[in-house]
Amino acid sequence: MSWSDADYPGSLSFLVDRLEEIPSLRDPASRRLCLDLLVEHLGVRLVVNDFLATRAHLIAIVQACRRHHPRALGAFIDVVEQMEPGSKPVHRARVAIEDMTALELVDKPDRDELLALLSGLPRDLLVEFVRLVAGRTIELSSDDEYHADVLATLERMNARPDGVPPLLVFVEHVAARVGDYRADRLRQWNDRQAEKVGLTERLQAVQLEQASQSQLEQDLVAYLVVRIEPDLLDPDQFVVVHWQHNDPTGWRPQRGRQFSGELDEVRAHIADLVATAESAWAKDASNIVVEFLLPYGLLNLPVDQWDLEVGSMLPRPLGLHYQVVVRSLDRARSPRWHREWRRRWELLKTAQTELTNFEDNWLWSDGAKARHLAALDARLAARRNVVSLVLRSVPEGIEPGEVMVGLRTGVPVMVWQRADSSRSAFDSEVRAMRDKLPSLAESLRLLRGEAKQASRPESHVGSRVSLLWDDPDRPVEPLDPPTAPIEEVATR
Repeated sequence: MSWSDADYPGSLSFLVDRLEEIPSLRDPASRRLCLDLLVEHLGVRLVVNDFLATRAHLIAIVQACRRHHPRALGAFIDVVEQMEPGSKPVHRARVAIEDMTALELVDKPDRDELLALLSGLPRDLLVEFVRLVAGRTIELSSDDEYHADVLATLERMNARPDGVPPLLVFVEHVAARVGDYRADRLRQWNDRQAEKVGLTERLQAVQLEQASQSQLEQDLVAYLVVRIEPDLLDPDQFVVVHWQHNDPTGWRPQRGRQFSGELDEVRAHIADLVATAESAWAKDASNIVVEFLLPYGLLNLPVDQWDLEVGSMLPRPLGLHYQVVVRSLDRARSPRWHREWRRRWELLKTAQTELTNFEDNWLWSDGAKARHLAALDARLAARRNVVSLVLRSVPEGIEPGEVMVGLRTGVPVMVWQRADSSRSAFDSEVRAMRDKLPSLAESLRLLRGEAKQASRPESHVGSRVSLLWDDPDRPVEPLDPPTAPIEEVATR
């Protein structure tokens, strides 16, 4: 259907049809009253040719509004609504005006110029940018007219909350990516459209936002979050679910398929997930972080030492090549602990931006005896600036220990060594990292590399240290996303 068809929602005829359905606009005196009231809204009287025929007069009013100002039609329907508040015909006319004003953001010469600038760009690239602006559910035609389809789709959409039309945001994305002579011409085109509708300053804010986003995309970090739980019926079996995330626009983890097996099978499954990330959904990321969401009884699993290539003659520990951390499944499923958790996490983020030395944000526990745990709980209640806790004991077994005190009081970062060995070496390494708290996961990855280069790798601190790095801003629990599981991409 063409743009000029009378029944097209963005056409003049369609809008006039809706206006004719409004009872007050069928009366000449009421129409003149609306025009008088419109002066108060716009501050300027419109020049409208008077016609006896209702439809002809409405066409003249619409055309006068379009010539005067892009928001004049909206002001006109506001006036009409004062005369018929809550009227369904007025609501239908307002929707038609919104469609028309969106479609008329760009006149034909400018639209032709934009189509020429977009010609030759691949469909997949344009789809990517349309979805960044309009959402992932948007679909475009697959024929040769997809460039025009892009414009039509974006022009029909309402402006963002800041008033900037999605089409202008889309053009900024394209200009940032094309990298040739078209970039400057696209920005000039955008500047002209913004100036026409009085949105120059707001478009400049979008341009700054786009520049910042481009930097974020250059440093895109992909996340693989793996939840492991014991099977309720078979203690030798484990249930594994994973989420993958590589969207720079926000935290949008996609849930994968469930897997069950013994621990060795789980380890092989994790290796397959990482291989899929490297070759498929996260292949363009600057870094891949692997997080294990574990219940209390599994927090001490040596997940950073699990092999990337099961059965290989040359083992490759996961934690040597990736930032590997654990997260608490118990806390994720305990909303009563979340307020303090979020508060301490915000403190960590604030301290990071203020380049603090983090000295006061650390706390060393004294042990797992009852009196030690009571004292630790009291100290954390008093020291609300603590965001990182160094444990003296190992979180294992069924008895709650230091880690449970830390979870309940909202501590987002905890460090411990998985085996009882030289405490002094462990403390020394951790104290050396106090000022590197925001990059602790990377510091520990490098420490694991030092361990593999040591004369006795298995006894080195780097081979037995665990890091709980629990970010409340990136939840996958307790509610899984209400979408179908993603299909795995074979890497064989």
